[in-house]
Amino acid sequence: MKMNHTQSNLIGISFHQAVPTAVRQLTTKDMHCHFIGRARQGEPFYIPAENINCPLARFHLGIEKPDLKSLSRILVGWTDAVDETTGLKFLKSAYRMNRFFKYIAYFSYPAIGLKPDVIIKICNPQEIQEIVQRYSSLTGERVDSPISGIGAACGECTSYVLMTGLPTVSAGCNGSRPGINLRDNELLLAAPFGSKMSQLMIG
Repeated sequence: MKMNHTQSNLIGISFHQAVPTAVRQLTTKDMHCHFIGRARQGEPFYIPAENINCPLARFHLGIEKPDLKSLSRILVGWTDAVDETTGLKFLKSAYRMNRFFKYIAYFSYPAIGLKPDVIIKICNPQEIQEIVQRYSSLTGERVDSPISGIGAACGECTSYVLMTGLPTVSAGCNGSRPGINLRDNELLLAAPFGSKMSQLMIG
């Protein structure tokens, strides 16, 4: 069945301490961005947070607090840092969720029985420009975006949004662009659910 634009390009993510019984459990272990991509394609689901197997996503989402030196070495191996010192510098400036949640639900918005904590809109630059311009015209505020091209879905679009309460634009990263199946002309716009920006994204 062909998905409509809203279902395939507006993704909700919610965090839970108890099982979100409105949706089925997915037992697969995968990357946070790949779960977003899977939600973009089909029915809603939840996972135990431990099922996220990307070490950078586990760091950003507060699933574990790894040794930063070890994680910086992983960044070097991914070519996301030229050396461990640079990797450490990047990680020390990163946003990380300060509370651990046992379960994470992913779904095309809207989904019955689920309320997002963060909402991500997948759209082209012109669509983002129009939404951001409208947001600024209504609030007088700018959209500050910590774009790095690294840890985009987990760090920029999830932990940054939830920890600051601010919207952001992201260009994606080497994991999230293929993981979410972004086209060449697609970017990510993320915001806390219930915020003025999320209202504009949904509306």
